Amino acid sequence: MFPPSLGHIAASARAELLTQWFLRRLRVEVTIDVAPDYQTMRSAIIGGKVDLAWAPPIVCASVQRSCLAILKATRSGRSAYRAALITRRGEARSIEDLQGARAAWVDRLSTAGYLLPFAHLRGAGYEPDDLLGEQTFVGSYGDAMKSVLHREADLAAIYVHNSTHEAADSSLRELVGPDASRLQALDFTAESPSDGLVVVDRPAYSDSHQVLRQIRQLTSGNQHTLLLTIFDAEALEQADVGEYDALLEAVE
Repeated sequence: MFPPSLGHIAASARAELLTQWFLRRLRVEVTIDVAPDYQTMRSAIIGGKVDLAWAPPIVCASVQRSCLAILKATRSGRSAYRAALITRRGEARSIEDLQGARAAWVDRLSTAGYLLPFAHLRGAGYEPDDLLGEQTFVGSYGDAMKSVLHREADLAAIYVHNSTHEAADSSLRELVGPDASRLQALDFTAESPSDGLVVVDRPAYSDSHQVLRQIRQLTSGNQHTLLLTIFDAEALEQADVGEYDALLEAVE
């Protein structure tokens, strides 16, 4: 199962590549769905309805003790990331300028697209529901950026590898191309462990332990496989038990 934040076109393209990879490298046939929202993904993992799920950090946090393993994505040498608050360029200089701003969030369980920014605003001394005006959930980062560009919203958030404007500009270009120059990173949040591949233990339906061993073998070290390209990662690193607990505490 893929998350909705990729957008259905991008998710469908990656799903086709992933299907081919599993068949060629592991000789396993797979069916891949795109979750309509993060809650559906969480329920599918906990209910044992899927074998593998590419899950955002908050979903990883909520299922980490009920799954076989979580393989975190490593990017730019790190298995953690932040969120950047995004506005139209030149229209806000500080959080205080967001009074009454309309926000376009990704999903209520999206880490960079909602939870980290929400916690960040609270940490800065603002109650988000009082500070902001209308808040909507649009389903993907791309749609959130388009909402700001089209003046349907004034604030959104994206994932960034570090707290620099260069990193924010890079993420924006990936999402909206040349229109990235019309947007700016207003502020950056604290870190969260990265998204990851959740391996669900379903012994009656699949040999999850064998699949886990094979995926770890094919995504460790200096090997760069199609699987890593699909997940936009340099490596997959197994998370320690409880590694995502701090994220749950931060967004309570």
